[in-house]
Amino acid sequence: MSLSDDIKSLAFEAGFHAVGITSAEPFVEAERTLQARYEDGLLEGSGYSRARIHLYTHPRESMYDARSIISVALSYLTDEAEPLDNLGSPRGWVARFARGLDYHKALEKRLSILAESIRSKFGQAVQIMAFGDTGPMVDRSAAIRAGVGFRGKNTCVYVSEYSSWVVLAELLTDLELEPDAEAEPDKCGRCDECIKACPTGALCAPYVLNVRLCLSHLTQASGFIPTWLREKLGTRIYGCDTCQSACPLNREAKPGNIEEFLWKGGLGSSPELIPLLNISAEEFRKRIAPTTAGWIRRTRFRRNVAIALGNAGDPSAIPALTEALHDPEPVIRGHAAWALGRLGAQIPLESALVYETDTEVLNEIRAALNS
Repeated sequence: MSLSDDIKSLAFEAGFHAVGITSAEPFVEAERTLQARYEDGLLEGSGYSRARIHLYTHPRESMYDARSIISVALSYLTDEAEPLDNLGSPRGWVARFARGLDYHKALEKRLSILAESIRSKFGQAVQIMAFGDTGPMVDRSAAIRAGVGFRGKNTCVYVSEYSSWVVLAELLTDLELEPDAEAEPDKCGRCDECIKACPTGALCAPYVLNVRLCLSHLTQASGFIPTWLREKLGTRIYGCDTCQSACPLNREAKPGNIEEFLWKGGLGSSPELIPLLNISAEEFRKRIAPTTAGWIRRTRFRRNVAIALGNAGDPSAIPALTEALHDPEPVIRGHAAWALGRLGAQIPLESALVYETDTEVLNEIRAALNS
């Protein structure tokens, strides 16, 4: 077996579902594409800047002596049946990648095992840097160039029988490894089901995403959500799987059934909303922080819950939303006011109009009273 084959075997032993190898050369085309989309405003709110794009597309900016990238994928799909109780209460919706425990931790654990296995086999002096969907690396471009998967029109990477229900990560190393052939550029053909299914038109062209309109991104963004997009969110409180669920290639995907992605201990697919709206900091730390949704922290999470309650249309949420009108955070008060307006709850809104002092929240209250 070659050195590359040995490392691939170690990756599967570490628990990954797919692995490929590419060089640490710059991702020239990815940089060109990202810079153009940045100039067009399609990356607004993503955290990208010109300098950041350059950093992400030039691996040797992170490790000067880097020679190779080991790209890996982990399926987060499970076929576990989730029992639901209290079906009469309003419930939210959580994307598949966030229903169990934090996927970053699942990646980091396996990356650590793989890195240690490589050092044990090839020497402790081997330089290795891990990117668990957190560091400066264009994960999707790395996976495609390493042959791990191909890019779909919904911009997701499709990995063999696991399709696009995967999370990606990399090890950057100074080992000189034999690279794999790049994945085929297009297997979607004429299909555009994902584009047609996108609720906001965020998939503005094949392989092109307008981040500003992506519902998954909106659930993670800070601040006030634009009013016209709140209804589009429906009862989503974290993430959006619409474009993936619409894809014919995903309907027969093989589940990875990784323990961390099982609903137990996580949020599950459709948690009760009312108990989550005014969740205490301590309860959030215990219940939500260990999940992927914990990344957005308590304020953004509760804002999403308020929007979901407004869209759920269940008047049983009015007392909890009224309580949220007294929250210390203006963004919670503002979105609670919007939700109460959706529910036709005039009395708490009229009362809030008397004591509210924040201009943006006052505008939300007035708009809700006139809705």
